[in-house]
Amino acid sequence: MKKLFTLAFAALLTGSLFANTPDAIVNEKVLKVFLSTFSGAEDVNWTEEENIYSVKFTHQGVRSTVKYDEDGNFLSSLRYYDPSQLPVDVLCKLKKKFPEKTAFGVTEYTIGDEVNFYVKMEDAKNWITVKVDNYRAYVVTEKFKKA
Repeated sequence: MKKLFTLAFAALLTGSLFANTPDAIVNEKVLKVFLSTFSGAEDVNWTEEENIYSVKFTHQGVRSTVKYDEDGNFLSSLRYYDPSQLPVDVLCKLKKKFPEKTAFGVTEYTIGDEVNFYVKMEDAKNWITVKVDNYRAYVVTEKFKKA
């Protein structure tokens, strides 16, 4: 009886991972890597295009999109989170360079070993986006005046 319950639970869990994915059939390698990396992920939605598997989900409060190849190898990710979750060195550098601005959102883009942070900041007059790369070099990529 315990075995039957465990099997039913596993089928239910797997079924919920495939919810909202009528066209995507995720292979076992990819699914295994995803489940071992993001245990407890919520709102999971899979898509597949030309042997690239893309999964959108929320994990520990962070909205993410991760792409895998058909062998389960990581290709890229996009993560959206609060600036307080930035690496400490990045946060310190931004506070020093832009002391009058407040950070309010981060988009982290990773491809291979390269990680770029796009930090949305504001003050009373402007919104800006600052890109911080792997080497912690930064550049303002957008600037908008508030109305």
